[in-house]
Amino acid sequence: MKLKISTYCTTLLSGLALSGMMFPVIASSQNKREEKGPNLLFIFPDQFRVQAQGFVNEDPVFTPNIDRLAQQGIVFPNAVSNRPLSSPYRGMLLTGKYSFSNNLQTNCNTYSRKFGNYLREEEICFSDVLNQNGYQCGYIGKWHLDAPSYAEGPDVNDWREAVWEAYTPPGSNRHGFTFWHAYGCNNQHNDPYYWVNNASVQDTLFARKWSPEHEADVAIEFIHTKRKDPWALFVSMNPPHGPYQEVPARYRALYESMPVDSLLNRPNVPGGRKGEVGRKNVRDYFACVTGVDDQIGRILKALDESGQSENTIVIFTADHGEMMGSHGLLQKVVWYEESFRIPFIIRWPKKFRSGTNDLLLSVPDLMPTLLSLMGLEKHIPVDVEGRNYAEVFTGNSKEKPEFALYLNLESGYEDPGGGMRGLRTDHYTFVIQKNKQGGTANYLLYDNRNDPFQLKNIATEHPDLIVELEGKLWPELKRIKDPWTN
Repeated sequence: MKLKISTYCTTLLSGLALSGMMFPVIASSQNKREEKGPNLLFIFPDQFRVQAQGFVNEDPVFTPNIDRLAQQGIVFPNAVSNRPLSSPYRGMLLTGKYSFSNNLQTNCNTYSRKFGNYLREEEICFSDVLNQNGYQCGYIGKWHLDAPSYAEGPDVNDWREAVWEAYTPPGSNRHGFTFWHAYGCNNQHNDPYYWVNNASVQDTLFARKWSPEHEADVAIEFIHTKRKDPWALFVSMNPPHGPYQEVPARYRALYESMPVDSLLNRPNVPGGRKGEVGRKNVRDYFACVTGVDDQIGRILKALDESGQSENTIVIFTADHGEMMGSHGLLQKVVWYEESFRIPFIIRWPKKFRSGTNDLLLSVPDLMPTLLSLMGLEKHIPVDVEGRNYAEVFTGNSKEKPEFALYLNLESGYEDPGGGMRGLRTDHYTFVIQKNKQGGTANYLLYDNRNDPFQLKNIATEHPDLIVELEGKLWPELKRIKDPWTN
């Protein structure tokens, strides 16, 4: 990989003007749905925060391929991960339902297994619908939707003692994915293993290379060999999820000489011991970001070379963000922008012009929206809770939601009355915290326009606004069967 760092800033300045607003439109009214297509390439690395995209001009990262994709596609800067955690995100993505309806309330392992926290065989998933309508469906990388078998580990009462890895056997539990090159939850990025297609649980493939690089190799081969039928390929890279240090030296070298304070340039990263968690990991995290970007570039180049780019919907997104020292925190789950917001870029040259869209996009919306864009609106399952925004994507409608939900279930199954619920509008982030007895413990309110780093909770200053936002929140919680409304 060669990055011309000296010209990088120039490239960014000539890219998207994200502060503007432009609705995408259909490129040609003459285009009608063909019998074949469109293909779908859905790339979603784990824990890739929205700020870690070069064109956004927040984190000082090198992401030339994602930047190019943003120039070519439609950027949704207000996309969120409603439940910012790996398994719940994947459950919402595939079922089009929130965590209370699909029962994927937390990560899958031998702690949550006793609560039935895994993807049900009977769920009609995004991939099931595609498969039933002639698509060749492939899945590469991290699955994290199945509970480990009892042979792999007994139930435990502390998630820190849990077994996380799980084998998904061929058949209905793979939900229409007939090409399979995946694993459950393996964080050994430099020594990954996979189960390939019909391989038994004992027959694992050890890749012996950095996992995103190997997964890009597999994706490239898939793209070059799938030509006849329409296809849908989901590529779930684990980095930049930790362990951050498991990243090739060539990517880390890009950040070695940069002062830590210039890398952690967000004013919500505290100094002293509290901010050390970010300073210790930021070089490796950004190195992982650039490495993932490099592999995405390889996949997109292969798509171009195959001659299929014009009628392939390409999506780049993530399951949640990464705090990386902001507010003294690491990883995800919380309501802060670094965790809650996610990248979302869609490119479809045959139909879309480039631009930006301020839609408050939620994860369950993706299944019905994409199925509709792919000509399969009539096949959207009736129990889907996400909303179909295909007309917004194409520019034929300006009807948009007022907010997107935030869900933090804390102990979830054991304490359904506790945790946090909230919402994000185009102006505010609002969160209700409840104690274990189900009583309101605290309100959080942030003015994201005037306080973009969320440094001040202004809840006590705006009681009328709290009442207004609660009035919006509770009906939506009832719609998605939240136990708070029982």
